[in-house]
Amino acid sequence: MDNSLSAQLLVAGHRVGRMLEARLQTLDLSAGEAMVLATLGERALTMGGIQGALHIGASTATSLVTRLERAGRVSRRRNPEDARSIVVELTEAGREVSILAALAFDELDDQLRGGEPADVDAHRAFMERVASLSEAGS
Repeated sequence: MDNSLSAQLLVAGHRVGRMLEARLQTLDLSAGEAMVLATLGERALTMGGIQGALHIGASTATSLVTRLERAGRVSRRRNPEDARSIVVELTEAGREVSILAALAFDELDDQLRGGEPADVDAHRAFMERVASLSEAGS
């Protein structure tokens, strides 16, 4: 494997995604779908809002939302403030599965937190740096 930091981060992201999906399997939910549910929470978002929050493309957002809609976990409607956009929100079934998915995130977080508190603090600072670089377009 490439020893570059960016390559290691990509691989780690895939590993974490697989560990999360193993926990979500009984919910018939992918990691991406769980992220959409978590992002929506108690608020409605436009498709563009979902894309921006998760840093995903339009086709990925559409695919995730379509699967969640087919499963009855989200609903879509025209944005009353801008008819050109679509608003997505959780259904009652989506709220219920979102709570269970949050527990899967918490379990995995507990496992990943196994190190020293200073390790977790350093990781969070690093992730904030990645986010700021991403927002700056680097």
